[in-house]
Amino acid sequence: MEKNTDLSETSVRLIRAVRAEAARAGVTTPELAKRIGRDRKFLYDRFAMKLPFNTNDLTDIAKALGITVEDIIKSASLEAQRQKQEVAV
Repeated sequence: MEKNTDLSETSVRLIRAVRAEAARAGVTTPELAKRIGRDRKFLYDRFAMKLPFNTNDLTDIAKALGITVEDIIKSASLEAQRQKQEVAV
């Protein structure tokens, strides 16, 4: 995975998974920020790969989206598997 960030590959995958799960739920970034009681900058900094989410953040986000933290982790894991398959081809 090519990336332009100091974040770990796991953090990058989790951020992408949060973004994907929010999109699947039809929840915009400003709406998600509101639901978790944070300002938009909190999410924008993470979606720009500047800062990672912590486990408390993921718990709040999952609850706001009506899913579980495990769903977010599974989403991130599926991306990792997909990337491995692309590299193998």
